[in-house]
Amino acid sequence: MGGNSHDQGRLSGRICVIAGAGGAIADAVATRLIAEGGQVIGIDRQPPDVLFPVVVADLRIEAETRLAFERIHAEFGGIDVLYVNAGPMDREDHGLLETSHEVWERVFRAVLTPAVLSCRFGVPVMNPGGSVVLTGSFLAGMGAATAQMAFSAAKAAVTQLGRDLGTHLARRGIRVNTLALGPVEAPETRAMFDRMGEEETRRRFAHIPMGRFATLDEIAAAATYLAGPDSGYLTASELPVYGGIRAAYTLPEH
Repeated sequence: MGGNSHDQGRLSGRICVIAGAGGAIADAVATRLIAEGGQVIGIDRQPPDVLFPVVVADLRIEAETRLAFERIHAEFGGIDVLYVNAGPMDREDHGLLETSHEVWERVFRAVLTPAVLSCRFGVPVMNPGGSVVLTGSFLAGMGAATAQMAFSAAKAAVTQLGRDLGTHLARRGIRVNTLALGPVEAPETRAMFDRMGEEETRRRFAHIPMGRFATLDEIAAAATYLAGPDSGYLTASELPVYGGIRAAYTLPEH
């Protein structure tokens, strides 16, 4: 790319905040946003090894989240894009009858609370025309006998947050959409499937029409689409990035 590539990007001059800046997905999204001309600022409780500035804050804590967005607004101005990346899976999260209440609350605090607080303090400092991109899951829209139940319920709550907030903010010119993600080729996901073992992994892949993980580049492209002007008439919506999982009743054997 030439020296003026950032000036020609769809996000040229836009301030893009990644809430939950650690991990492979966040890094891929940041790389794509920067390639489109965006100026990326991260928020994370432990500063990751990245090439963009990161404000240290625990997005599960209201006071720290508020101060993080106040600092970003003071230093960089109004926000144009808010990508909420928080929400890891928990190894102790299983079915409702097997999962302790402590784990249930821990999962909701890790998945839902950062989305709520990031929107609560990020939206008031967003510019008109801004875009909020939340990360949901395909599991939020269907039942699963083998899924982590607290995670699925928390992601369903994130998805509903996106629907309601997108409706509330539409007349203010701020869009809110949610990525409904399937399994992603990231170290965390690969490690989870490795723990399941070969037989259980095969069972789950049998329900994925495309028969593979999503790539990090595919997730980053979808997030950038929702962040930019090409999706200007989308709000309060889910973008399905799950390889056709919800559409499939049965699959061909070969």
